This record gives sequence, structure tokens and C-alpha cells, in this order.
Amino acid sequence: MTDTLSNPPVHALRPMPGETLCGDQIHCWHREQALWMALADGLGHGPEAHDAASRAMDHLPTLSALPLTECISRCDTLLRGTRGVALAVACIDPAGQLTHVAVGNVRSLLLHQGRLTRLGGARGIVGAGFHHLHVERHHLQPGDWLVMFSDGIREDVPIAAALEAALPTPHTALTLLQRWARDNDDAAILLYCHG
Repeated sequence: MTDTLSNPPVHALRPMPGETLCGDQIHCWHREQALWMALADGLGHGPEAHDAASRAMDHLPTLSALPLTECISRCDTLLRGTRGVALAVACIDPAGQLTHVAVGNVRSLLLHQGRLTRLGGARGIVGAGFHHLHVERHHLQPGDWLVMFSDGIREDVPIAAALEAALPTPHTALTLLQRWARDNDDAAILLYCHG
């Protein structure tokens, strides 16, 4: 297997204007040569949303030794009593295999050779239960992009056009966040370019 995880993921987030804590949180980590990325959107905004999303980010790395569906189920149990979160988790192994699962109103998009594919998600909230958890797998090629974002960014933003000549830098993530974030919610975006 060749290591094709040379581009680290980049992200940007910001709280809803008027708030000091962001209810959207992002965390990336490595486990057994695989890259893991997660985006949690705590319900609503403010301190309680921030607490729920932060707890999800704390729990996920310790749960990632489990199969992905069990990881999400355990996180659901651990977040009981919080507001709960919408959550997307992606794992990319050194061979370029992407495994993805999501619950709730977060978006994950795969841009492959100019074609944009929306990755699916289960209905529900991690911390309050969900239905029909579905694991998706895709083989990534160099130059493919994975984009994850919260509902603080409109679903119909022109991702493909924005990434056509972009570099996977923190500046790119921040620029897109500032361009697309709505004024009535927290917002977060994560970008990963494979290769």
C-alpha cells in the first residue's frame, strides 16, 4: 500500500454572530495509518450546542477502534442528556478507501473528476436516536475532494466551481466559510484533497 494521505485536511468554523462559543466542531486524527475526520453540529447554537459538539469530538477518537456503525451508536449513548448533534464521520485508509457515515443535517460531498456526489446520511440526532444508519464506501483518486459542512452553510453553494483551481489550505477553507456562512447559525467547513 502506498501512502496517499499527503494533504492534511483543513477547516474553518465560526459561531453565529453575537455568540462567543461555536456549536459546530471539527476534529481530525490518525488511527492505525488511517485518517479520520468528523464534523459535529450541536442542535441550535450557544453554550449547550458547543458542549454537545465538543463532547462528540472528545469521544470519537477513543471509539474509532470499533466498526463505524458501532462507533456512532456508542457516541449516541454517550451524548444522551445533551442537546445532541448532527454528525458526519469519514475514514480514509492508506489505499485511498473512503468510509463515510452521517446522521442528521450535515452535508458531505465528494468531488471526483469534476462530478459532485452527495454522500447520504441517516435521519435523527446523535444523542437522541437515529434510523437507518448507512455506511458508504468510495475509492479516492488523487485530486478528489471531500467537503463536509454544517447547515450554517447553504446546501446549494457552488462547491465544484470554488474548488476547481483551489489549494487545500486553511485560507481556502476560511475564504469559503466567510463567503457562504449564514448569519443566523454557527458554521463550519472541512476540506480534504486526496493525493
